[in-house]
Amino acid sequence: MEHEAFHHEELSTSAYRRIGAGFCGSVWTSASNGAIGSCTEHGVTVRKPIVIKREDGGPGRLLLNDYEIHQTLLESYARCPSQLATFQIPECYDFVNEIYEGWETTNILARFPLGYSPCNILISQRITPFPHDARNGIIDRFCPPSLVDTARADRNNDDCLIRPYLGRRKRTRHESRIRIFSLRNYPLDINQMGELGLDPFAYSKVMAQALAFMHWLAKIDANDVEFVLAPPAEGNTPQFGSEVLGNHNMWILDFDCCHRISMDRRGVEQAATAFLSNDPYYPLPRRDDEGEDLMLWQHFKAAFLEASSIVISQAAPGVPAHLPQLLIDTIESKSRPHTMNWMLFRSGT
Repeated sequence: MEHEAFHHEELSTSAYRRIGAGFCGSVWTSASNGAIGSCTEHGVTVRKPIVIKREDGGPGRLLLNDYEIHQTLLESYARCPSQLATFQIPECYDFVNEIYEGWETTNILARFPLGYSPCNILISQRITPFPHDARNGIIDRFCPPSLVDTARADRNNDDCLIRPYLGRRKRTRHESRIRIFSLRNYPLDINQMGELGLDPFAYSKVMAQALAFMHWLAKIDANDVEFVLAPPAEGNTPQFGSEVLGNHNMWILDFDCCHRISMDRRGVEQAATAFLSNDPYYPLPRRDDEGEDLMLWQHFKAAFLEASSIVISQAAPGVPAHLPQLLIDTIESKSRPHTMNWMLFRSGT
């Protein structure tokens, strides 16, 4: 059946609920805890929670590109050396354009709020948010006391995913400025990781492996890719455990800004620019680095170069072996003129 995932949404009549929005568009799931749709994976029909991303944001952001890059990543992941498959990618089920006749013959449009019209959409697997106890653990530790009750009661906080910001260490907290405490894409900096008993070096290694995979196997620049922490998909082994967060993995998502790169100096320049312009997920070399921050960058660099060597030797033999080191050198070189700007941005000031 054409657009199978789209048509399986007809099995439900519950309204869609918006769980996120960005420059590319809005993200929706079923009001009943995730729209459960039947989708075919490897010839087997399975039922998983899904999300629908609508292309109703700013100009120049294309969900078709998101879909195509996402498919490339999933195909490449099937060839990823097993020792590097430490991160997860959500399944991607369907891209449906705004002129598809199914918008007129199904109940799907009616499940969005009144006034919404057909548009390009992307249907993919929903990443399971953190459960109740983990959410309350974060609120109890980091939410201003005056907002704790409101944060606990806010249903939007049921959609809790965590962004691991290994490139940001907050120096001070301005709790008086906080009016809403949101757990959607909660930014967890290095200091907070320490308070939760999490090891930044362990997350740095997995992030470096994911980046090496994206560059040399999928051959994309990873521009504006998101990294989030969330529980593992059913049947997957958790990579991390925590008293507060429980079992969880690192996921990569949101590929609408990614572009393919050539395996040469030009591609390396493109990848370095993407690295330095992303949110502060990555450790970053800075002239003022000292102590743990310097060690974290060195650890990330070593893990990236090791993972790159494994990818190239085992799964991408056509990639020139010198490119990973060239990329690291380019990142270190490009980061120097921006030291002050990155200090301000990544300190959260």
